[in-house]
Amino acid sequence: MKILPAKKIRTEIKVPPDKSISHRALILSSMAGERSVVHNLLESGDTLSTFQVMKEIGARFSGDFERMEILPARWREAVRPLDCGNSGTTARMISGLLAGTTGLHILFGDESLSRRPMKRVIEPLKKMGASIFARNDDSLLPLSIKGGDLRGCVHDLQVASAQVKSAILLAGMKAEGITTVIEPAPSRDHTERMLVSMGAKMKIDGRAVSIERGELNPVFFQIPGDVSSASFFVVLAILHPDASITIRNVGLNERRTGLLRTLKKMGAEIEWMVEETSPEPCGTIVAKSSRLTGLEIDAGLVPSMIDEIPLLALAGVNAHGSTVIRGAGELRKKESDRIASTIENFGKLGIGIEEFEDGFSVEGPQRIVGGSVDSAGDHRIAMLFTVAGILSEEGIEIAGSDSVRISYPRFFQDIAEVCR
Repeated sequence: MKILPAKKIRTEIKVPPDKSISHRALILSSMAGERSVVHNLLESGDTLSTFQVMKEIGARFSGDFERMEILPARWREAVRPLDCGNSGTTARMISGLLAGTTGLHILFGDESLSRRPMKRVIEPLKKMGASIFARNDDSLLPLSIKGGDLRGCVHDLQVASAQVKSAILLAGMKAEGITTVIEPAPSRDHTERMLVSMGAKMKIDGRAVSIERGELNPVFFQIPGDVSSASFFVVLAILHPDASITIRNVGLNERRTGLLRTLKKMGAEIEWMVEETSPEPCGTIVAKSSRLTGLEIDAGLVPSMIDEIPLLALAGVNAHGSTVIRGAGELRKKESDRIASTIENFGKLGIGIEEFEDGFSVEGPQRIVGGSVDSAGDHRIAMLFTVAGILSEEGIEIAGSDSVRISYPRFFQDIAEVCR
């Protein structure tokens, strides 16, 4: 697909439902003791993987992704291996659920997911008593889990990860005693928020989250728009010379707004207003054409914008001065090596960015003339260079653009509307 520049952007949009919250709603509502109802679930490649795997192990869904009723699961041993597709959230969170579910379960994924690290989930689950075997010294999919009795433990995570934390908490829901997870830095807390709203026996003390066995109450709520999806339109608006974009009903959890706060420090004309607070903060974002100044970005903000960091490279290309980010080594373990994919593709466009093992540095402003890039099958990279194409002088051709279906199936239709 070739993305061409746009002269003027004035629009109001609604982005798709939050992917992270959709995964958790499908899993946690199935663990409740009574019927739950969830509105506005994301229907995308990743969430469909969770939906299908949950059905295979006994979850009961009716309705559609606009309004879904979820009955208490009748857990069972799957008759075939469970396909997680490209979804790391599916593989990691459901590993935690299955660790305490009787039966033998096998999880596998596509080529990309099969390269992503699972040891960080496997080791704490084994510590709780789970029997798990995996490829490459117990570090990669596929893996087999023989579920059974678990015991609570204290887990001190080396890397802040909402997926790993969530897997351990799900296992803790089925374990004897108390299970505690301690993070080195705050990661997104959608699991904790949902568990608290469902009456889980939880205690949150700074970076430590503890849980013990107990029944969950049903949940009834509407999932807000995905702030990660919204971020591409926010960056488009502030970097375009003649743009204003309003995004409504979008999630504004403070552990997901690191990019908004960083762009604001760089001089972006961007405002966000929280209009609802429970169970997730959500509201409106307004972004307008801005003049940015480069910034050395606080590594402590990385967990709150891990999916959006490649957009900071694009912001840095357009900002005046130096933009530097470190402490983002986790990007190398996503659907692609996002540090390498970002820098290599900008290089194909004639734009220089210095690469670090855990980040990058870019001097701006630099012209984006145009050219061809390869998404490496990564939806975030395809979306990044779509924005770059709109900002370019001659357009950008993107190989592998269909990868956007993983998180945002209507992305190109919405881009066309924005640029109309």
